[in-house]
Amino acid sequence: MAILRAREEGATFGAIAEAAGTSSQAVQEIVRRHGPVKRSEPKAEVADPV
Repeated sequence: MAILRAREEGATFGAIAEAAGTSSQAVQEIVRRHGPVKRSEPKAEVADPV
């Protein structure tokens, strides 16, 4: 999850790989397989104009 969040926040594959102690190719594969992080934050409600 930390790798996916770091990528979502704009960290480069190289920076993530160095911090995680792995290769940038491994980081790219993780991101490709698991995709963007899905957060469970509630969406803002839109007021119904009357």
